[in-house]
Amino acid sequence: MEKIKPIPKELIRALGFQLRSPHAFRNFLITHNALGVFNVASHINTHSNEGQAKVMYNTLATAEKSAQKMGEKHNAHFSVYKCAYCKGYHIGRNRDNR
Repeated sequence: MEKIKPIPKELIRALGFQLRSPHAFRNFLITHNALGVFNVASHINTHSNEGQAKVMYNTLATAEKSAQKMGEKHNAHFSVYKCAYCKGYHIGRNRDNR
């Protein structure tokens, strides 16, 4: 399998998206949760369908709507993030999501 590299323009957009978060300081410097978006695992499934690309949402609005529905279905909080490896958005969850 070839190594996947971030797209420079998308990497900058992903960083900007993370910095606009009201919790940016905490996410980068305290919990380090925002740093995960720069790991290839933010674009590739590591749990189910291992090795397959995650579902890509073309707009922030559709990703947020899907995250809300997933949250209601699973009774958990899901976050939306801009991917540094493709031109879309993905939905994720970490141990700190509440």
